[in-house]
Amino acid sequence: MLRNPYLIFMARAALAGGGPVEGEVVFHRDGDRHLQVHATGLQSRDGQRLGALLVLNDVTRMRRLENLRRDFVANVSHELRTPITSIKGFVETLLHDPPADGKSADRFLGIISRQADRLQAIIDDLLALSRLEQDGGPASLRREDIRVVDVLLDAVNVCTAKAGGESPTVDIACAPDVHVAGNPALLEQAVANLVDNALKYSGADEPVTVVARHEGDRVTIAVTDRGRGIGVEHLPRLFERFYRVDRARSRKLGGTGLGLAIVKHIAQAHGGEATVTSTLGKGSTFTIALPADLDPEGSN
Repeated sequence: MLRNPYLIFMARAALAGGGPVEGEVVFHRDGDRHLQVHATGLQSRDGQRLGALLVLNDVTRMRRLENLRRDFVANVSHELRTPITSIKGFVETLLHDPPADGKSADRFLGIISRQADRLQAIIDDLLALSRLEQDGGPASLRREDIRVVDVLLDAVNVCTAKAGGESPTVDIACAPDVHVAGNPALLEQAVANLVDNALKYSGADEPVTVVARHEGDRVTIAVTDRGRGIGVEHLPRLFERFYRVDRARSRKLGGTGLGLAIVKHIAQAHGGEATVTSTLGKGSTFTIALPADLDPEGSN
């Protein structure tokens, strides 16, 4: 019935009467599927061999979570090591071989300050993700009726002020009657993360658009840039922690690699989802879709 050689080997070992056999089999079809196998021989009361029993447990999700955890620990270590190494190197230079001129010392101190800010940003984002995960789902979220255009304006104002005068313009399209029940601070953070990314990856003469509207029983907030776009092979993993399409460019622009993961968790905390569509050379659209009407029993 099955052509997996290891599974056949386990069945034969159980039929041979060598005692229970345990192992794990991976089927490579429609994505890897991990099966934990327990095999044992079956005998009648008089000791006659009747066959073998194989019990298969699907442990795919467990293995994926283990891989995610390992990747997360490795990524956190790597992301923290970079600024720490830079800070340590320049501090040692200032202590043991201080530059003769004040300009060089100021430059070193400026680098140390920027790397310290980067460390702080990574830690703040990690804490934000931890709080979102610990607070649970929509039932535990403190919500209120929000006029969506106000959230968009606040988020855009924060991002444009931070980006400075050379940043692209941001066009907002949202009717005043678009409302959603949610947490205004979290929604502003999610929109700000998307707008901040769009501004970083768009040219100065390429405007960013933010559109919010009712779509059936949902409210969607879409942030569109006209930047370089993202290859289709990257799209399924964009919302993973520390996943970057271009690591060097992302770090240069000040990203922590956690912004989109925070967006995803904020959307899920509201009972919604975050998605992305992109075309190379034409730009990307990140969308947050939220329930327009939430269960009153889930509101606080």
